Amino acid sequence: MEVKNTTKNLNKSAKCLMFSDCIYTITALFADTFLVAYFLKITNENIIQISLYYMIVKAMQGIGSLLIGHIIKNKPQVRTKILSLGIIFRALFILFIVILGNNLLTHFVIVAIFYSISEILYWSTHELIFVDVTNNDNRKNYMSIKKILTTITKIIAPILLGSTIELYSFTKIAVYVFVLSVIQIILSLQISPNEFANTNEKIVKYDMKAYIKQIKKNKSSKLNSYYKSNLLFGIIEDPMSTLVTIITVMTFKTSLNLGILTTIFSIFSIGALYLYKKYYNKKNSKIFLSICSTLVLIGAIGLVISIEKNTLIIYNFACTVSLCIFDAIYNTQKGDLIEECHIQNRNVEHVLLTDFFANLSRFIGFTLILIVGIINNMAIFKLLLLIIALCVPLYSKMIYNLENQKELGNS
Repeated sequence: MEVKNTTKNLNKSAKCLMFSDCIYTITALFADTFLVAYFLKITNENIIQISLYYMIVKAMQGIGSLLIGHIIKNKPQVRTKILSLGIIFRALFILFIVILGNNLLTHFVIVAIFYSISEILYWSTHELIFVDVTNNDNRKNYMSIKKILTTITKIIAPILLGSTIELYSFTKIAVYVFVLSVIQIILSLQISPNEFANTNEKIVKYDMKAYIKQIKKNKSSKLNSYYKSNLLFGIIEDPMSTLVTIITVMTFKTSLNLGILTTIFSIFSIGALYLYKKYYNKKNSKIFLSICSTLVLIGAIGLVISIEKNTLIIYNFACTVSLCIFDAIYNTQKGDLIEECHIQNRNVEHVLLTDFFANLSRFIGFTLILIVGIINNMAIFKLLLLIIALCVPLYSKMIYNLENQKELGNS
């Protein structure tokens, strides 16, 4: 058996993946935050089109995450090719935006399909490749460097993108983002599967039905509790961040202001994640979760009373800080449960089923936004804000119970 090198130095593949992630951070800002702003601009602030777009994306992601499991698990040697293919589809997605321009609305279904495919291919393989190109000696070093680089990117990129879109045009900037995607493709092709670790662990054939049947046997297990929490996490995560973008653009009007606010709250998220990393544990998880829930509720209530710049800033701050912590907990639990519940041979099924439930709830969230857009009533819009905000304490309670459930041992 070939043994992975245990050196603390990062190999070429790890460095290429790291810089690829930095570029992905920029393209993600363009493909999500600023695309929503562009949709609002060309639709005269109609949120129906945005809702339909994301409903297509999340539905395809949920279904695709289940279907691609056969390739990912049973043929691990093709994972880097799938990752590169995901970036290629993302580049095509951006290219379509450049070509279509103001005609984006009439072809938004095709654009949504390409975006969905890119997300399915990229994220279904990314985390597995990350584990392969690092080892226990250098993984912490890798994550430290990556976090520094991506955080700097998140602070600088929003203002640059926002100001440039204001000075030039959305489609012109899309050309530059497309070039970045091409560079990312080149970097991904430098990731060599020959550097991956080989293990003696027997690979069990991918079988989602068998896995679901397995976890159904114990409805009180931690896995069942975690999957149930995913049904709330998706509603809180994407729809909430999209609503923040929609309200920000409607209130401040320009992409430059959207970029400035995104940058400012990215800085706040660094502080929140530092506190989470240093102090979050089972003993004080209730304090963290209570603060997050309270912040979001205060922010939402402020907007319900009056949508203005001050209340928007408070809500934006509350959502950014809370969502970054919830995301960290969500992904940490997703990885921890593999070992805690002894499902190493079903790790692919676990990760993909987690994504399915999260995307299902995101689809539900965007369906609610669609309904609000069709009704086109500000009171209903505020009610949706409040409903999503009220989901946060419920989700926090589920997380807290899951953290305590770990004390009971494996079932």
